[in-house]
Amino acid sequence: MEKLVPVLLVFLAFHFLKAASQDFIDWWNIDCGSELPRVNSHSMPWYTDYGLIRTGMNKQVPQKQPIEEMNTLRFFPNGTEPNCYTIFFTSYISGYIVRAGFYYGNYDGLSRPPTFDLTSNGKNWTTVNTTSSMGGGPIYHEAIYVSHEFQNYVCLVQTREGEVPFISSLEFMPIKTPQYTHMVPFPVTSDNDPKAAFHLVTRTNFGGPEVRFAMDDYNDSYNRIWASGSTPKGCENISTMPDFIEPLQNAPPTAVLADSIASINASDPILLIVDLPPLDGPHSAYFIFYFSNPAPQSQLSGIIGTRATQIYINGQLKSNITFEWGKSRVVTIYPVDVMGPTINITLAPDPDSNLPTMISGLEVFTRHYEKYEAPALPPPSAATPLLLIFVYIILAHILYLVVVL
Repeated sequence: MEKLVPVLLVFLAFHFLKAASQDFIDWWNIDCGSELPRVNSHSMPWYTDYGLIRTGMNKQVPQKQPIEEMNTLRFFPNGTEPNCYTIFFTSYISGYIVRAGFYYGNYDGLSRPPTFDLTSNGKNWTTVNTTSSMGGGPIYHEAIYVSHEFQNYVCLVQTREGEVPFISSLEFMPIKTPQYTHMVPFPVTSDNDPKAAFHLVTRTNFGGPEVRFAMDDYNDSYNRIWASGSTPKGCENISTMPDFIEPLQNAPPTAVLADSIASINASDPILLIVDLPPLDGPHSAYFIFYFSNPAPQSQLSGIIGTRATQIYINGQLKSNITFEWGKSRVVTIYPVDVMGPTINITLAPDPDSNLPTMISGLEVFTRHYEKYEAPALPPPSAATPLLLIFVYIILAHILYLVVVL
């Protein structure tokens, strides 16, 4: 407990220094296994996991990684204990994005990346297979949850003998403004509560590099990660012009809308394949398509004509869109029953279209029905640090109101 007090003081100082930025209020960016809190190059605070979990041991990855939070981890060698993080929110929110990051990096010298389960609020979230993080980059699992309580529990569960669960990062971003309203109503009431979690399958930036958070108007201000998508056969990368006048659903970053892929021949479709994780039967899926227009310097910008696109999912026509020049578009298609192991998406030109088919970004979520169930609470002595964390958050907000306002 004595070790926790100075950490909490530093924790409070970091939150107070960032209080002038509303973006970070109620955000939890946890660098699991780290000994000290820090602020990264984008002015985002990262906290330690002291007081948020009562099991596990800290470890440093042998070789330094470019993503700072992947240099440390917390592992859980005792397979009989519940390994649960408890996160408190300071105010009621409609929903939140939660993302867990994993980078094995052969931290234990065994060259045996483990497989284990991840649960949230007592319900199975996903199975984490860390094999690809042995020599590649980190693995992320992300979901959107409708908020029912002021706290969230994320637990790691050992499922294979001799394979030890671990975690590198844990991030929570509350949804305080109307975003993803087809999944998370704003505000949530007893009548419109979907009683479900929405697991991210893919979030892709086509025609450009990976896009992450940065405190500017170009990158993602909601701490989402847009993976760089491959360019399909028969397509090319082009520069596009975002619509700066009308705000778009889900606030896609300018960096995503500034690049796209387009079919080389106006009469050819764009074929996309989305890999699904293992599912226990058919699930409803939500598809969100982001479209922009050719930039002035693009060779397509001077062509006058009509751009209309038919969207097929697994061979079924789901939408027909005619684009207005200079306007970006967000198109959400739901619910679509999917089974896997893959989803085939075809963006085909409408018969009346004489301009190439284009796309800037894509998000796919699967819906998982659930009922909130809190895991068994720790004994009072272990819960004390959690109470201190909760008190710290309240104090930080009081300081913000007194000093900033």
